[in-house]
Amino acid sequence: MTLALDETPDLSERRWRRRSLWALMLLIPLALFVVSYSDVKEMGKSNNVVPIDVAAGQSARYGGSDWQFIELRTVTEGLKPGALPKNAVPVIARFMVEIGDPDLKNLWLMCSIRLVDATGRSWSPASVPGLPRPAEGIETCTSTIFAGGSQGMRRVVEETYLVPANVVGELRPTIGMRSERPYYLRFARPQ
Repeated sequence: MTLALDETPDLSERRWRRRSLWALMLLIPLALFVVSYSDVKEMGKSNNVVPIDVAAGQSARYGGSDWQFIELRTVTEGLKPGALPKNAVPVIARFMVEIGDPDLKNLWLMCSIRLVDATGRSWSPASVPGLPRPAEGIETCTSTIFAGGSQGMRRVVEETYLVPANVVGELRPTIGMRSERPYYLRFARPQ
């Protein structure tokens, strides 16, 4: 049924139409928020967003354990000439970790140690051809999870990276884990 030109809705009907439009302006953003909240929350658990700066030589509690950044060193010995891309340098980041809570499989899930330069570019651990294997007792973040440990046990955690030679002097290590995100540790380099 259509309204004739001389027929207009009564005052109460116009009020309800106006109120309905105002309600839509509030309900649509609210509905979008409710639908996407779990996705945004999950994204926060997958990405490092809020840094916690750790001074050189200091340790910080993260993922139920105490992390201390020991060194960042380049490796030049034992590599075959031409085995690496031009201007690439292998770098090793080493940490001393004292296990606090031994539930590493839950607390260290998605453990990620990355190197970040001054402009925000980051590098993940890489397999470097020709690099000697780490010494006995040195583990990666992931291997430490599965090796387990008890409270108070100390572990040496190392990751290897392949980075451009011109950024080595400005690299800083970061650590992120699902149990602590969106917060992550950002370490200052020892002097």
